[in-house]
Amino acid sequence: MRTDEEGQVHILEMLTLFWLFFMSATFLIRIEVPDAPSVALDAGLEAAGEDAIIAALATESAGEGDSALHDHLAASELDEACLLLQNLLAVGFEANCWIAADRSPAGPHGATGLPLSDTVTVHHLLVTDGTLWSLSLDVWRRGGVS
Repeated sequence: MRTDEEGQVHILEMLTLFWLFFMSATFLIRIEVPDAPSVALDAGLEAAGEDAIIAALATESAGEGDSALHDHLAASELDEACLLLQNLLAVGFEANCWIAADRSPAGPHGATGLPLSDTVTVHHLLVTDGTLWSLSLDVWRRGGVS
């Protein structure tokens, strides 16, 4: 019976030593983990782009369309459609506007600029007279301030 008790004490000693070693190692070794980048900046840019699209869809139509944006797209007035979207952006934001019809490649329209900071692209699909329009706004903060 004496040998069984010594074995149990040895196991307890080893567990205690392991625990002490582990705790001292965690105390001495510090792993610096950087914080994840904030999504608040991206959310603000995305909201500004989405708000501009929603506002353009809510503008009153001069013709028979659902909105002024529908009217411009139905008449293939792509620069005017983009200028409408860009003018409806909140103060402090700018955007480049891209439009594609059906399966054609998107092209820039309206006023174009060079982003001075990170951008977020907001997309929207719209149908007028059987044509599927793909609208994209590359939104950034005016002056490049984050």
